[in-house]
Parts: sequence; structure tokens; C-alpha cells
Amino acid sequence: MGNTEKKLKEAIEALNEESYQISFDVFKPLAEQGNAKAQFHLGFLYRIGQVVEQDYQQAYHWYLLSAEQGYAVAQYKIGLMHYKGQVVDKNYQKAFKWYSLAAEQGDPKAQFNLGVLYRRAQGVTQDHEKALTWFLAAGEQGYAIAQFTLGGIYENGQGVPQDYQKAFNWYSLAGEQGHIDAQHNLGWMYYHGEGIPQNFQKAFKWYSLAAEQGDLK
Repeated sequence: MGNTEKKLKEAIEALNEESYQISFDVFKPLAEQGNAKAQFHLGFLYRIGQVVEQDYQQAYHWYLLSAEQGYAVAQYKIGLMHYKGQVVDKNYQKAFKWYSLAAEQGDPKAQFNLGVLYRRAQGVTQDHEKALTWFLAAGEQGYAIAQFTLGGIYENGQGVPQDYQKAFNWYSLAGEQGHIDAQHNLGWMYYHGEGIPQNFQKAFKWYSLAAEQGDLK
């Protein structure tokens, strides 16, 4: 590991421990020297307003420099800012561009959000097949929201043959990670015996887990 990588590793550890000044003192000079990872993390500090005053414009500036160097998480963040219209005008085409770049590098959040754009025809022609492809890519990486979404797609037969077993499998993966709606849906499937043997004990388990998180359904 080179000296720069060692410094970055220690700075990220400091960031995770909320030692923001230590991390800032490492990220800022490295970011100014053009290090993409440092640029991203400096942007993050501006976004959350630690050590420096919260400044979304500066966050966008540093994220963009990082993204233009191909740093996937920064590309995702730039896409998200264009999608939400944070600092920049809302622009689904630009969101699509940046999500695509990050998704191709394997970023699960970008993959899921790219699927959403294809599903909603935002910035791109509607394409349920491509939406499913990206939801699967994110779900297979363990991204709970994508797993829950896949459960709904298979349960309701949205652009795919209805398949309760696949729905159950995806809901289970999301539910085990604490996704409240997936937990509720698992309870419902067990209670009604939808695609799986009816089991009131397991229905109670999943309904209870969802209720503990505030599910009022």
C-alpha cells in the first residue's frame, strides 16, 4: 500500500469514527492534488457540514471532480443530485448518464436507481426489461430496496410471469435485512398461504418484526 493510500485509509477510518478534523486535514490537500477518492470524501464533508460550513455547491463541485475521474460512488451522488434537483436543476437525462456510469462499475444504489428511471420513463424510454435487469443486478449484491422491489415485481407479475416463489425469495432476502415492507409482505404471504404453505406462527413472526419497526398495516 502506497503512502497516499495509507493516508486515505486512516482518514476514512477517522471519518467513520466521526473524527472529522483529522479526516478533513488529509482529504483537502489530496483532493486539491486531484485524488478522486479524497475529492469524493471532501465533498461528503461539505454535504454534511462537518469542519466546514454545510455547502451543497462545494459538495457538488468535489463530487463532480471525482466523478469525472470515474469514481463510481461520486458518479452515483452526482446522478442523485441531478435527479433531486439539489444545487443543480432537476435533470433526469443527466441523472441517467451518471447513474449509468456508476451502475456499469457495479454500484448497487446506482443500479437500482437506473432501474427506477427505466421503469418510470424518466430521462429514458420506458423499458421494463432493462429495469428488471438493473434491479436484479442490485438485488444480487444484497441491496434490500432492490430485493423488495423484485419481490413486488414477481408477486404482481409486472412485466414477468407471476411467480410467488420468486417473490417470497426476494422478500425474504430484504426482510432478513430489516426492510419493513418486505417483512409485512412475508407475514401476509404466510398468513394467506400465498405461494408457500400457510403458517400462522411464521406470519406472526414477520408481522411482529414489521410492527416493531412501526408498521401499522
